[in-house]
Amino acid sequence: MGTIRDRGLVKWQATLIMPEHKALNKKIGEVDYFLNKKPVLDEYQVKEFENNIHYAMEYHLLISFRLHNEGNPQDLYGYCVYIHPVTKELRIQKKDSTFENIRFDEIIGVIVED
Repeated sequence: MGTIRDRGLVKWQATLIMPEHKALNKKIGEVDYFLNKKPVLDEYQVKEFENNIHYAMEYHLLISFRLHNEGNPQDLYGYCVYIHPVTKELRIQKKDSTFENIRFDEIIGVIVED
């Protein structure tokens, strides 16, 4: 009498997998569907962000930034002390007197704390 030969997972796989199929399966496995996409900002929102930042710098007010950091929103609180016009970076002094540089294109929200 013959023995039962169970091949495990091999029996469920396709018999022919082309290199294109392997590359596509690998690409699908690398995508993280839980990351948030960066919202598209119109020119009026960007102009409002700029006005809020300049107003806060002039009167030395606390600013709440909402940043888009690699798919995860992040909040940053501090004072804007310098704007670099060429690289479009802001130097933010946080409450614990440390500095952090952020790029203007990372900003998705600005609120001036009065």
